[in-house]
Amino acid sequence: MATDTSKYKFNHTMIRVKDPKRSIEFYKFLGLSQIHEFHVPEAKFSNYFLAYTGPASLQGDRHFSDRNGVIELTHNHGTENDPEYSVVNGNTEPYRGFGHLAVSVDNIELACQRLEDAGYIFQKKLTDGRMRHIAFVKDPDGYWVEIIKLADQAISATTDPKSYRLNHTMIRVKSAEASIKFYEEVMGMKLVRTVENPDAKFNLYFLAYPAANPSIKEGAANPIAGWEGVLELTWNYGTEKLEGKVYHDGNAEPQGFGHICMSVDSLDAACARFESLNVNWRKRLTDGRMKNIAFILDPDGYWVEIIQNEALAQ
Repeated sequence: MATDTSKYKFNHTMIRVKDPKRSIEFYKFLGLSQIHEFHVPEAKFSNYFLAYTGPASLQGDRHFSDRNGVIELTHNHGTENDPEYSVVNGNTEPYRGFGHLAVSVDNIELACQRLEDAGYIFQKKLTDGRMRHIAFVKDPDGYWVEIIKLADQAISATTDPKSYRLNHTMIRVKSAEASIKFYEEVMGMKLVRTVENPDAKFNLYFLAYPAANPSIKEGAANPIAGWEGVLELTWNYGTEKLEGKVYHDGNAEPQGFGHICMSVDSLDAACARFESLNVNWRKRLTDGRMKNIAFILDPDGYWVEIIQNEALAQ
């Protein structure tokens, strides 16, 4: 069987958490639902998967592997009772790398007020700085969650968290050219939006799998704000000229962000294709005990997990 990259999905983003109860409570407050979990007691860890489901969501009640825009929370047993345990959020030196998750909302003022009323801490409120159209709230572990407007439309008089979208995941990259080439040519994503900021000396590149998302809203300030499963690459001018590894991948100590994950139409055929493209493997299907997942390293050393989309399994 061949593999068709247009059927791939940017399935999930994994972050490590100290206390899953607190983290699940936060993400449920943002409107996500827990859709899957599994536990590996012998290895002393558990994974919890959350996404937007139901009639107001973009993807309804699809199987967890057949969607874009899922959050995987990984809990190493016992960390919730360890006063010394903490994660790095990817935004502090010298451990910058992963930047944030982003949620699109119907009414950004009301959504932010609701979060503030609930006692959640903001890295940046709407009224802070020059950019008054975005905010950043912190989850219980200090990871940043960007809050953006869902679309250029009549503003809702209320806010309904069930209508929100898990829009994108941001990672910093050393070379925009190398990373875009990898995600387009190897992962089959499409560059769907570019935002250049020469005054601040950084550019943003947004990649996604368009087939699994609505049509682009032409003329909108952010034409893909209603999408899920978008990857934002942040490139700071000049980093491509630096020697060696520039960004922290989240898996070397100290840990935090773990990986992004693509679900594919045929796991065996996709991995055979990746092999033919001479990717850098972290884990082939045949390595270790878990024969149903693989990991590829992107140009910055971030881990990209590959799993089977069970809805497309033959």
